Amino acid sequence: MARIKFNDIRLFALDILFPSRCPFCGEFIMWNELCCGVCRDTLASANDVICRKCGNDKCRCDKESYAFDMVYGSYFFDEPPVKSAVYRFKHEGEGGFADLSASDIAERLIAEKTPLPDFIVPVPMGRRKRIARGHNQAELFGKSLSKALGIPMRRDLVFKHDTKDEQHFHTEKERRERVRDLFYGGSESLSGKRILLCDDVMTTGATLNRCAEILKGAGAESVIAAVCAVTRLNKRNSSDENTSERSNAPA
Repeated sequence: MARIKFNDIRLFALDILFPSRCPFCGEFIMWNELCCGVCRDTLASANDVICRKCGNDKCRCDKESYAFDMVYGSYFFDEPPVKSAVYRFKHEGEGGFADLSASDIAERLIAEKTPLPDFIVPVPMGRRKRIARGHNQAELFGKSLSKALGIPMRRDLVFKHDTKDEQHFHTEKERRERVRDLFYGGSESLSGKRILLCDDVMTTGATLNRCAEILKGAGAESVIAAVCAVTRLNKRNSSDENTSERSNAPA
């Protein structure tokens, strides 16, 4: 006879008071589920498609070099249910999407026999923005990954300068140029350490690449990038064009 765990009883009781919902469609789901069956069956798995090295659905390894060694991403951002889930996660701190993505990535790492990291490092957020939003979604995702993998999260290895200028207002070329001065590292040596660097969404990969450079510069042996969602390359190029138009438009 299977033993009933106290945590299962707690989750069941919480579900009665605060019913769980699918992070994509909002339908009610069971206390021990992370999304509904319909969304699980219909949404594309980015991890089944993207290149492990560059994180793109159309490999760019022959055109660009990256500081990170591998990329894991659970869903494609351009799918409307995923975009909505990311928005709620980013701005409202809803953790269901982070837990679902963390569970998927943990299973992938284990199934592919990828050496588990020593630390999980979330992409940092500027102090003023963190205060205004009330949380850093990359940290929330990092906590979910930490729980799923049993690996500690570190917030003291990569930092970000305060700025009012947002990355999503810039083209891919502009993003790659400006991240050089946005992030910086601490003084701790990471010699021989394996790092899992996490963020909510990978668009151009510029932010993840810069943070990976900093970690490698501190001696990290390897850096694996993990994100909840990635942007398809063809959608990304279209987004860059639209972003450029918005940024050049009069105020």
